[in-house]
Amino acid sequence: MVTRNGSIHLARTLDSLLGQEEKPERVTIVDDGSTDDTPNILQRFERSNDIVTVFVKPDRGYDIRRVPSNINLAWSKTAVLTTEYFMISGDDSIYPPEYAATLLARMRTDKRLVVASGRPTTAGKHAQEHSPSGSGRMVRSSFWHEVGDAYPLKAGWETWLLYKASEKALRVQLYEDLTYEHARPRGAGHQFVYWGAAMGTLGYHPLYAVGRIAKNALTPTLGVKGAVTMLRGYIQSRLGSEDPFISRFDDSLRDHVKKDQVRRIRRIVATVFSPNAWIRPQATAPSRPQF
Repeated sequence: MVTRNGSIHLARTLDSLLGQEEKPERVTIVDDGSTDDTPNILQRFERSNDIVTVFVKPDRGYDIRRVPSNINLAWSKTAVLTTEYFMISGDDSIYPPEYAATLLARMRTDKRLVVASGRPTTAGKHAQEHSPSGSGRMVRSSFWHEVGDAYPLKAGWETWLLYKASEKALRVQLYEDLTYEHARPRGAGHQFVYWGAAMGTLGYHPLYAVGRIAKNALTPTLGVKGAVTMLRGYIQSRLGSEDPFISRFDDSLRDHVKKDQVRRIRRIVATVFSPNAWIRPQATAPSRPQF
């Protein structure tokens, strides 16, 4: 787990992790220089739980670009364990007791399933996601080792992991029947320019990227202003930048991403322009019960 100034929801998150039916072997937290009550909360949990380990970094202000390196630091301190799976969590995610056990049971029966999560909810509303969330994702350790034991330090790091699985013909899954509470509104504290830049670093097809930005413009998380910022980040990344955080991923992965999205675009077009797409089905008389 990575946290910064997360005191409002941190205790509930840690209680939910420690209260899982399938107990974690270790809970490793990196505090990225919190200036609120977060250090005191972490100290209290570390003192009262042998499996909780906390690493504190100096305060350098908030910067989303440090998140992947902090996750990597937490993993490096946990890697001494010979665990088959590990879970990445935010500091504002509250999980039901069966959360980890449910994911692990499904991953153990499907060896091709390498990343999985439940669906996050905020204020009782489901997040509009179609792939495993960044927080609450369970990862198979052997797959993590295979892709380098670390998130890349560039925009799109969370989605990168999912496409690496796809590139290797492995599975990722978001389970609709398993939910958890994401206490902060989705996107709170994010810098939307990097959401757009991530699509550029990963090589998103322009039509797919524009469609995603337009869809997000209609959501309360981004709105039109956030979507414009997202578009700026995408264009900046496409044109190239000296900022290593928005540099491009390798051509092999970018080609895979683009080909996957071209297939999706073609399916959408075929559906929209299907001869039956605009025909309203006629009402039919209810069938008689069969005995």
